[in-house]
Amino acid sequence: GVWRQTRALLFKNCLIKCRTKKSSVQEVLFPLFFLFWLILMSMMHPHRKYEEMANTDLGPLDTSMLMNFVIGYTPPTAMAREIMKKVAFDNFEDGTHT
Repeated sequence: GVWRQTRALLFKNCLIKCRTKKSSVQEVLFPLFFLFWLILMSMMHPHRKYEEMANTDLGPLDTSMLMNFVIGYTPPTAMAREIMKKVAFDNFEDGTHT
């Protein structure tokens, strides 16, 4: 019945494990090695506790400005800086830019 098939399958698996000792040892030691490594890394970099900050009202989020928001990259050339100054000046009413 079922018990005899299960016992035969377990016996077969034991024979395979005994015949392939190298891979059987690796199956046990590799996870233990990685677990030890994770524990060691965790101990080397202890958790930092940050102080609590007071709640701050950030104001409403203007979603109309974020609808067509695109992030791009440009090399830091003089022409690119000049263009970014113009864009920053046009986007802020008071003319301040960083």
